[in-house]
Amino acid sequence: VLPALTQDGIIFADIRQGAYDGASFVDFITDLLPYMNPCPEQHSVLVMDNCQIHHVDEVMHLCE
Repeated sequence: VLPALTQDGIIFADIRQGAYDGASFVDFITDLLPYMNPCPEQHSVLVMDNCQIHHVDEVMHLCE
């Protein structure tokens, strides 16, 4: 389970069997972004840690 959490609760979640890799994380971000907004609106900040799949180039391009 990979959830997108806000102060108000979960705005999106992805459930799959097995581990996430770069491609599946890109799919998650692609599916999540319609639930987010431009800054400074609510749900405008995406926080990721230093996990290797967070460094896939396509993730940065999707979030620009």
